Amino acid sequence: MATMRNIFSVIIYILLFSAPGISAAQTSTFPTTDDTRRVPVPPHDYSADPLLVLQGGTLINGTGTAPITDALVALRGDRIFYAGNAAGAEVSTEEGQVIDTSDLYIVPGLIDLHIHFTQQRGNFTRYRNSDAASAIRGVLLLGQLADAGVTTVRDVGTSNDVALRIKEAVERRMVDGPRVLWSGNLIAARGGHADEITSTATGKPKSTATASRVRVATGPWDWRLAVREQIRKQADWIKLTSPYTREEVTAAVNEAHMQGIPVTVDSFGKYTVWASEAGVDSIEHPLALDEHIIAVMARNKTDFVPTLTAFYNVEKTGYPSAGIPSGGFFFTFARRYPVVHAQHLEMVGLAHESGIRIGVGSDIPFENDVRYPEDYYTELRLLKDAGLSDADVFASATRVGAEILKMADKLGTVEAGKLADILVVGSNPLEDIQNLRDVKLVVADGRVIRDFTK
Repeated sequence: MATMRNIFSVIIYILLFSAPGISAAQTSTFPTTDDTRRVPVPPHDYSADPLLVLQGGTLINGTGTAPITDALVALRGDRIFYAGNAAGAEVSTEEGQVIDTSDLYIVPGLIDLHIHFTQQRGNFTRYRNSDAASAIRGVLLLGQLADAGVTTVRDVGTSNDVALRIKEAVERRMVDGPRVLWSGNLIAARGGHADEITSTATGKPKSTATASRVRVATGPWDWRLAVREQIRKQADWIKLTSPYTREEVTAAVNEAHMQGIPVTVDSFGKYTVWASEAGVDSIEHPLALDEHIIAVMARNKTDFVPTLTAFYNVEKTGYPSAGIPSGGFFFTFARRYPVVHAQHLEMVGLAHESGIRIGVGSDIPFENDVRYPEDYYTELRLLKDAGLSDADVFASATRVGAEILKMADKLGTVEAGKLADILVVGSNPLEDIQNLRDVKLVVADGRVIRDFTK
């Protein structure tokens, strides 16, 4: 048995260090952290980790190949070391845990590219808000996302270091939930989006003090410094918000990329053009897009996370418990344009036709406690309404999401050598993407964190 464990360990080591997307300098001596920072860490002996086997059922591995019936997926620790037909598996099921997945579908864990752990959650009037309150609400959100089968999230703007501490809690297995990538604080211009002192949609005055989730920057060198500060805090991504000058966004993107950290931006109109031309990695939201902007994004291979649901909610229902009326953005200087869901769908469809990679991000700004996990599935439905097929949306929520995260070598598909983030559902999501609602089992980082079969 010890010999077999050693063989498994060697196989995992070879698979990890031959993975695409990791430089020779990073893999010549040590493996790296499972985030975009790629910090070297000591090698891990997988032979000592417990074995978990998912046996039977149909494997849709996320690569685009045909589903595999009577499949077997074997995990040791946080890694997959076999995923394929059960008949060809040289895996002993006499040790470890074996879970029967007959008549079920084994798919990659889902990805949400746009959340905020420290967003408002309903109408708080009795107690003053704080980072402690945000952290408690963030852990609640973590659990709701796990219920939906989401195994990786990207927080794109947090109060101080709340998202980092939630990431740490998941890594240390203090709490169950999806793995977390975080972006530090929002980088914004003085008075721009994220630094207004009038509450969006209500018009209520806010404090003139800069919010704890915002780093205000002025001028190209200060935008560079703001990026360096987030990287110093151990941010996995950089999040910029418009408005900004062309020189400011170019400086910020250049600084982050010099240090190997990707950048996303909350932008609209000409600011999207400037960001795309500066080489930003992804654009958040479908705001004030047109055919020209889509063409610029396609030419520069800029990824797109539409977050359709966030604005669909604004237009259709508002956020009642937060006092946000329906119809659009009101009383906001930074976003002086209408919110029109039909136009958003049209632009997402055009982006898809133009070959732009589209990811899934929910970005529910209010009432998170009652809108998750439902609104994640709503986002999948709206992407389909925009013209993506069921298979396209499935890819956006898994493999394409991992590509956008710059984590395709570790996430997004069920393959040997990848991180063991797996979802088991009762029906085929390629036939109807809403079948992802039928969550049976959620495996994150090699551990079963949700079991709805009991």
